Amino acid sequence: MKIGVIVFLLALAFVAQTLPLGQLYAHLHPNFVALVILYWALSSANGLSYFLVWTIGILQDLLEGTVLGSQGIALVVMVFLLYAWIQRVRRLPSWEQLFFIFVLLLVERLIAWLWQAWTGALLWENSLLMGPALGATLWPLFVFLCESLERAWPGKKGV
Repeated sequence: MKIGVIVFLLALAFVAQTLPLGQLYAHLHPNFVALVILYWALSSANGLSYFLVWTIGILQDLLEGTVLGSQGIALVVMVFLLYAWIQRVRRLPSWEQLFFIFVLLLVERLIAWLWQAWTGALLWENSLLMGPALGATLWPLFVFLCESLERAWPGKKGV
């Protein structure tokens, strides 16, 4: 994995997460940062450290203005579950991975929601299930675009 690609993808994901496009977008968009982390974890040979994932989650909390720690914990649990089945998931084509990606994104969304609800900052909304479904549906296209970007990116593999 090329480090420049990851930095670029994370920057795009943070921008996509914080776009002020209205209430409907805020409730229905997938967690783009989680998608980048899942792609990075699946494509890197060494894996990701939990501290790095937690730090990215804390940065996401700061950018979105949510309860501090909700995304950090949710992303770490999501990556932990991915690593439990990583050998099985890596062998699947991207269109078959989308079912597993849906479960991981759903777990991430529910943990972040529980963390925020525990502090009294959030109530249940049925739209919480739509973001993971949309993210899983977009997964094959997302993988194709990321692999194309990585092939076109100048430089050698770094991560």
